[in-house]
Amino acid sequence: CPARVVPNGLYRHEFYEPMLADDAVDFVFIGELRYLKGVDVLLEALAAHQAVFPGRALIVGSGPDEKSLRRLARRLGLNSRVAFSGAQSARSAFARARCIVVPSRAESFPYIVLEAAAAQMPLIATFAGGIPEIVEGVDMPLIPPGDVAALAGQLRAFLAGPKPFLERAAALQKVIAERFTVDNMTHNVVDFYISEVGAGIS
Repeated sequence: CPARVVPNGLYRHEFYEPMLADDAVDFVFIGELRYLKGVDVLLEALAAHQAVFPGRALIVGSGPDEKSLRRLARRLGLNSRVAFSGAQSARSAFARARCIVVPSRAESFPYIVLEAAAAQMPLIATFAGGIPEIVEGVDMPLIPPGDVAALAGQLRAFLAGPKPFLERAAALQKVIAERFTVDNMTHNVVDFYISEVGAGIS
């Protein structure tokens, strides 16, 4: 049967630059707390470099693996550097950190990456699911899923010099504004139905 792939889109008001809170941390994870999302990889990466580049992180969300992830954070000695805040809106979470980390082992077409890009958030993400498609056109290094050393390297790079991450965030926001909008999504859906109805009549 006829088919067309129409990616998710964002509204115009979702494109902005968040104002950082005074107590903003370095990194934030936003999503369901389960191992598929790679939160354990993020915790391991934070622990791997804390003696050299000690970064602070906020874990936003809830899920079936929350208790075990909290235990892992304690076991890794991250109590003073990692906070679990529970669920909250992406917009409020963006204001509480300087960089978003998406360490997923697997993904579909993650809306959180679109939201982060629209908010011009510096991004560290894995090569999983639709993430490469979202960042296509921007020279953004994606790391292998489950690779603690690679993720730790990106965290260290951001702490040592965030400027390249900020530049990529600005470039990605422009790409998202051109390609992944509700206007484009609506146009593509309507166009698909019109073209198929027209083909059926002819």
